[in-house]
Amino acid sequence: MNDTSYSSVEGKVMLVTGGTSGIGKAVTQVLCEQGASVVFTGRNETAGNATSENLTRDGYDCHFVSADLTEPEGVTRIVDTCLSQYGRLDVAFNNAGIFDNAAIFHEYSDTNWDQMISSNLTSIFLCMKAELEIMVEQGDGVIINNASVVGHRATQRATPGYVASKHGVIGLTRQAALQYANSGIRINSISPGPTFTEIQQPLVDRGADAVAEHLSALNPRSQFVSTEEIAEIIIFLSGTAPNMLTGQDIAIDGGQMYKL
Repeated sequence: MNDTSYSSVEGKVMLVTGGTSGIGKAVTQVLCEQGASVVFTGRNETAGNATSENLTRDGYDCHFVSADLTEPEGVTRIVDTCLSQYGRLDVAFNNAGIFDNAAIFHEYSDTNWDQMISSNLTSIFLCMKAELEIMVEQGDGVIINNASVVGHRATQRATPGYVASKHGVIGLTRQAALQYANSGIRINSISPGPTFTEIQQPLVDRGADAVAEHLSALNPRSQFVSTEEIAEIIIFLSGTAPNMLTGQDIAIDGGQMYKL
């Protein structure tokens, strides 16, 4: 990756939710390396503290906040940290979410539905409310929500709750972008396809042919999306994107969404 593409985040105060693993952890690392001050959150306090210690030891500016974002108190704690440490919030990447295994609609439990909507949709609603309050007062800011390619279509690989929650994330993005279009705030979402994170390592260890076989039914390139590619899009949306780019969802999926 070309370092010059990341210059737009240097000096920015950025919030990353779900930053203790997967996409969020990788994006937190890249943002720190490119000069941003990062507050990141997660439920895994041990993993979060370890990541924070490693980044701080390497000279980067970051703070970990353990928080359950399905609860207003957790959301308040993270935005208060941004304000107490830095006095502002320039960019929020609302990434935290969960996935559950595929289940047929009429067998999907009410409990699983409630958990999925709470973790993947209500949490983003609560975060956006708190972030927007700060950004309206500032007169500027950027919000980026992590949706999914299944936020645009159905899939046999996930549950009704997951698909509905990701459709909802895109809906929240569009509604907020409309309402704050003249407030100096840009609000967009991204829709990654299957992404290479630590959970995919066993498949990758089996070799390129195994990866291609697994992904060939999903996207035309038969490759994982890399977390570096996602970070590059986050940084573009954070700084160098034009002011008129708001209310959009950017699919990062190797053409998966348009494959019949």
